[in-house]
Amino acid sequence: MRNLWFSEWKTMTRQRSYYSFLLLWGSVFSLLFLLEGTNDSISGYTNITGTIVNIILYLLPLFMMIIGSFSITNEFENGQWDLLSTYPISIPTYFFGKFAGLFTAQSIVFTLSYGISMAIGLAAGIELSIKWLLGIYLFSLFLIFIFLLLGIFFGTLARTRWKALTLTVAIWFFLIMIWPTALIAVLGLVPYTMIDVLMKIALVVNPAEFLRIFLIIKWDSGSIFGESYDSIVHLFQSGASWFILFVYLISYLTLLFTLSFFILKRRQLQ
Repeated sequence: MRNLWFSEWKTMTRQRSYYSFLLLWGSVFSLLFLLEGTNDSISGYTNITGTIVNIILYLLPLFMMIIGSFSITNEFENGQWDLLSTYPISIPTYFFGKFAGLFTAQSIVFTLSYGISMAIGLAAGIELSIKWLLGIYLFSLFLIFIFLLLGIFFGTLARTRWKALTLTVAIWFFLIMIWPTALIAVLGLVPYTMIDVLMKIALVVNPAEFLRIFLIIKWDSGSIFGESYDSIVHLFQSGASWFILFVYLISYLTLLFTLSFFILKRRQLQ
């Protein structure tokens, strides 16, 4: 697994597009920090923090799913998967080695860009709350973790990069762009007594929504969600909230790994 991790890491760092992410995230965060320079400080859930969260929520999942899916389908297209299948490499080793390499590469470039933009903000005299900065950073890492997994899973379903791109963009559009509209439309068709249960199920199904709500509640701004989420707010404000998040992430990892394992095993036998 270490060799696969190192190979994936080297492949990512040799691509020019990898360093464009450093420029992208550094520019976005720097501009947003400077935009808030007229305020006394950045802390809590304000207009600017909401803007930053939304930008991360729009861009990170899309990029991570494309990168994850392309890393698999590229090997299907160039025959590298067929070659790897002849070596004594198990599918779990292949999956976790590839995921570890991708996650390491993307986490490092995001951390560097975030640190650079934070330094620019401090140099400009902007007061930055440590709690706020840490919340944004962890939120981004969790998004990278979840949506890289989703990207790898969708990559196992597609045979070409074009199909992988089509699939990932469609899933991203549904989970991120039209999720609130779709949820409202569905809830309007069910009996009133089922709305509360379906909203909680929808929260678990969509990892982006789960992480967004978790972050906002941790910023003591859970009141914006209304009475329907009161039980969720109390749960995420309790001492067991981080354990719940850990179990949620591990459950997603287990589910996607299991599905990917059976799909890759079937491809290996063909």
